[in-house]
Amino acid sequence: MIGLLIGDGNLPKVLIKKLEQKKTRFIAINLSKKKISKNFFYNFNISQFSKIVETLKKNKCKEVILAGKVTRPRIEDIKIDFSTLKILPKIILSLKKGDSHALDFVINYLNRINMKVVSCTKYLPELLAENFVNKFKLSKQDSRDIEKGKAILNHVNKKYDVGQSIIVNKGLVIGIEAAEGTDEMILKSSSIMKKINKKMPSGVLIKVPKKIQDLRVDLPTIGYDTIRNCIKICLLYTSPSPRDGLLS
Repeated sequence: MIGLLIGDGNLPKVLIKKLEQKKTRFIAINLSKKKISKNFFYNFNISQFSKIVETLKKNKCKEVILAGKVTRPRIEDIKIDFSTLKILPKIILSLKKGDSHALDFVINYLNRINMKVVSCTKYLPELLAENFVNKFKLSKQDSRDIEKGKAILNHVNKKYDVGQSIIVNKGLVIGIEAAEGTDEMILKSSSIMKKINKKMPSGVLIKVPKKIQDLRVDLPTIGYDTIRNCIKICLLYTSPSPRDGLLS
């Protein structure tokens, strides 16, 4: 039995459809704001950690997959019961350190109770970015922009848990993803991009995994909305990491 922890976005829908087609048994813990009323779907808030674990145990889940965007809970929102109380200090510490550390805590906790966390790419290998890499030749400027973006992200995220995305255009850093997420960062960069581009598409969105993140649960993903927003602000290319990125 597979236990899905699903959030917002298109990826959970694609994953569920694939599992249904293969007639693979699963339950889904829905952590998004939109409630789902279907058999084998359970609606919880991400802060109800102990109830989520109990549901996975009750259904004898041996594998767990995290898919979709889930907002990290505030410490004051955590639902405290006896089970949660025992691990509360570790939960608080992980939340203070950032998203990657919070995900590491979840993975390690599930591993300790014999639930293996696996990547959604085990069941959706066709969504890996390497299957979509374009064969067109990049200009020298675009290649320099990509290398500069990767270097900045790797440097920043080596110590700080910031973001996965950056926009570089003609050597200029236009925006770096923070708490707002990739799509909001793209839209916030619109006015600067228009001044530089003058209606001629250029610039690159680079999205790469942080050095500290676990790729089983947090692959950099470029979805339909992200591509549409890139077109809207006249970004010429998107550059996900081929082996460590998803298109969904």
